[in-house]
Parts: sequence; C-alpha cells; structure tokens
Amino acid sequence: MFVYWMGRVREIVAALVRHGNMAARSQFTRNEIYPGVSLTHQEWQVLEYIIEHASDDANMIQISERLAIPQSSFSKISKLLYEYQLIAKFRVFGNRKNIVLKATQRGEEVYQSYSQTIQSFAFDRFFENLSELSDRDLAIVTRAIEELDNVVAYATEKEAQKELIPIES
Repeated sequence: MFVYWMGRVREIVAALVRHGNMAARSQFTRNEIYPGVSLTHQEWQVLEYIIEHASDDANMIQISERLAIPQSSFSKISKLLYEYQLIAKFRVFGNRKNIVLKATQRGEEVYQSYSQTIQSFAFDRFFENLSELSDRDLAIVTRAIEELDNVVAYATEKEAQKELIPIES
C-alpha cells in the first residue's frame, strides 16, 4: 500500500480525515439549541469563544483569525448572534472599526443550557475515551493537531495569494 509512510499513526490520520469530513458535511446544518434559536456548529463555536474569552477585549478580526473563520463569514455570524440577542457589540474608544463582542445575559443562558445537552450527548464519551491520557499526552496530541493546522493554513494562504495576470482584449 502507498499509505505506509503514515506508520503507526495511520488510524489517527484516518480519524482526523473522517472528523474533518463530518464537520464539513454538518457545517451549514442549523440546530435548534434553545427555543427560537437555531445555530450552525460554526455559529455555536463563535458564541462559545466569546463566552470563554469574556475577559479578553479581542476585536472581531482577532477572533475570526483565532477561529480560522474568514472575516466575511465571521461578520455574518456575529450579525446573526446579535439579532438573536446573544451578543452585544462595543466600539473601542477612538477607533470606530475596532468592534469588540461580548455575550449578553441571554447568550450566557443559551450557552449554559445547550452546553449541558452536548456534553451529555457527545462529549462525555469523548472525554472518557481520552481519560487514560496524561496531561502531557494531551498536550502532545494538541500540539500535533495544531502543527497540522498550521501546514493547512499556510497552504490555504499561499493558494489565496495567486498572482493575477491581466486579460488583454
């Protein structure tokens, strides 16, 4: 077989590939996470990030970069979260373009409610499968995934920087 180069980590690579495909497949599926609130996984992740980093004053650009979400998509997501009254928007004094997002009390309530649901539905089993790994092992796996993401990000950025050649008529 030609996949011999992956060696003993082949099963991890296969699991990551499958996970990436499953995530891509469900990316635009809306789930009702709270009465009257339907979000995609990506919209949920943005809300979760804002709540998790409540003490940060990261602006929208910084958050979109940290989550690897294109700024145009991030703007649409933040608009939706704002319309659902899950987040509030603030301007930094002296800089009209520097918008900081904070969760509202409603956003925190929605997050608390749905996070309990997904914890029992999916993450309890996931965490149980990882429970035998030491903190050092978890850090190593995390670092390996981040390195893989860095390579993918580099390739994506390189592809986006194509040279444009004018068309002559």
